[in-house]
Amino acid sequence: MSAALLVADLGGTNCRLGLVAPGTDRIDDVRSIANDTASGFVPLVASYLDGRRIDRMVVAIAAPADGARIQLTNRDWVIDRDEITAAFGLAGLEIANDFEALGHALARPEALESVVVKPGAATDGTRIILGAGTGFNCSARLSNGSVVVCEAGHTTFAPVTDLDRRLQAELSAKYTRCSTERLLSGSGLREIHAMVSGTPVGAIDGKALIAAALSGQDAQARTSAEAFARMLGQVAGDLALLFQAGGGIWLSGGPTRALRPLLADPDGPFQRAFTDKGRMAPVMKTFPVHLVTSDQAAIAGCLSIATGTFKDGR
Repeated sequence: MSAALLVADLGGTNCRLGLVAPGTDRIDDVRSIANDTASGFVPLVASYLDGRRIDRMVVAIAAPADGARIQLTNRDWVIDRDEITAAFGLAGLEIANDFEALGHALARPEALESVVVKPGAATDGTRIILGAGTGFNCSARLSNGSVVVCEAGHTTFAPVTDLDRRLQAELSAKYTRCSTERLLSGSGLREIHAMVSGTPVGAIDGKALIAAALSGQDAQARTSAEAFARMLGQVAGDLALLFQAGGGIWLSGGPTRALRPLLADPDGPFQRAFTDKGRMAPVMKTFPVHLVTSDQAAIAGCLSIATGTFKDGR
């Protein structure tokens, strides 16, 4: 009798895992486990399984997924294919970039838990998903069903305002260059607030900052959150133009979800920056934007990869 399929989304901070019983397409026992609780991926999975047997695994990782040994981008862990296969006696192991998995999840976007934050007129064209979390990235699902994965977070940030230029100068001095994910990430939000408030980065709690910003009681926190939302809108709009994403744009990531009120405001910083593309503004207004409200989209994409259901899309 076949054993279960394990699907996992290994980010820089947490790992989300679930089990799929043979003959089903339902992901059960979904859990999010902090990476800090384990010394590596194999011990983390072993703790989750607690003796349960699996024979296949599909893992989405926050790194390029090539090679026998893969170094995570935002975590000092090495993903070793042979080690994983031997540790769990696997008959099959597939490792994909996390945004490749998210791209495959767009085969059936209606199955994703999401809300529309900017209405538009979707076409049968390209769909893209992007996310600001531990880092930043994007992938696109083309109308022929293929998925294109980027390293959008490592592109150079394009400053627009005086605040942007000061941030670019400071982060370039610290890291030799200011990439997009130096600002569009959880740590990036803290860097923005440090510049706005003068508070040391290490003393800033991201969740508390967002709560203060949305409460309306902290003007500096609000300024920082609105700057983050504006930058996200600017970059999301750029990516929508690059891919001609008439099929829609999906936003993911913890900080992104937490800032939903700023993203959904038609006159807010996100939507203004998204559509502020000069002569292309009329086109930008037609693109619908969705916010993924669950952190299980990548493991849904892993299931699509495992079962081949992504081939049955448009």
